[in-house]
Amino acid sequence: MIRIASFNLENLFTRPSAMNEETDAEGRAAIEDHAIANAIISKPVYSTADKQKLIELSKKYKWHLLNQPRNSLVQLQKIRGNLFHQPANGDLEVSANGRASWVGWFELLRESISWKATFNTGRVIAEVKPDILITVEAENRPTLQRFNEQILQSQFSLNYKHYMLIDGNDSRGIDLGIVSNFPIAEMKSHVDDLGENGLPVFSRDCPEYDIILPGDVRIVVIPNHFKSKRNGNDEDSENRRKAQAKRSHEICLSALDRTPFVLLGGDLNDTPDSGVINDVFKDGFKDVSVHPNYPTDRPGTFDTGLANNKIDYLIMSLHLQTKLHNTGIERRGSYHPRTWEPFDTVNSKADEASDHHLIWADFNF
Repeated sequence: MIRIASFNLENLFTRPSAMNEETDAEGRAAIEDHAIANAIISKPVYSTADKQKLIELSKKYKWHLLNQPRNSLVQLQKIRGNLFHQPANGDLEVSANGRASWVGWFELLRESISWKATFNTGRVIAEVKPDILITVEAENRPTLQRFNEQILQSQFSLNYKHYMLIDGNDSRGIDLGIVSNFPIAEMKSHVDDLGENGLPVFSRDCPEYDIILPGDVRIVVIPNHFKSKRNGNDEDSENRRKAQAKRSHEICLSALDRTPFVLLGGDLNDTPDSGVINDVFKDGFKDVSVHPNYPTDRPGTFDTGLANNKIDYLIMSLHLQTKLHNTGIERRGSYHPRTWEPFDTVNSKADEASDHHLIWADFNF
């Protein structure tokens, strides 16, 4: 029996401060400003409008000061040259004329995840003991290694031999990784896949991991994390998720040339009945929620687990469906004591492993 799971970790050791409160308007604005500023400074030439926008943002975040405020949600990292100039008796200026004029970038301020939250993340995983785990919103591969050694192995005697994470298109350190008891034979990134607008299709990536199971059985596991609704579920957000669903399914179909066992998993940020992500269910692909043991009272995988919060998936190819033996959701790392009893180490929202719940499935090969 092989157990496969997906879990949005919401980072393991550090997380952008702006992302810690889903309803925090200041945090949402900081994420948008961070993206706008980095988009501007990447241009070969800065227009008058570009410079005016940078000045406007610098007055907000104090990037032009010699000593930037340490609590600024968006911080300027300057390596060489100057982006701003403040005359002694004049107005703030953007002194750089384009990307070649200076070296630097903007980063989101990061803060440490509490030890209790990191411990409880490990406890959720150790409770389920998946053989293969899709990790959503992990910082980087060294972080996965450190988490494996210092939390899973040290605290729970659970030790994964293989773990991988390919940096994606999101600069916030919320990438897609995988940990496995079985060898990862091949991997492929799709960060450079472009949409009709000429921009990257995937918010993070849609990596392919070819994993060799006992008996020399190959399974292709394809993690993904579609465009979120964090800043509102507008038409642009829906169109991005539609494009991501379409391209993800194309990648799944291509993977069938290597093996009949293909699984697309992760946080797709939309519900099965929305119509937005329909493409991932074409050609017979189905989520593990089709199994009779999947909870129907609370089928969701986020917050309180209602149907409108079913956003995490393990989507199987036709042949993989014939191997499905059991499935379930581990919620006890999420703090909702009036709805279910959390772990005894989860005593508040600050202690919880994640707002997401771990979804798992057993396959009998």
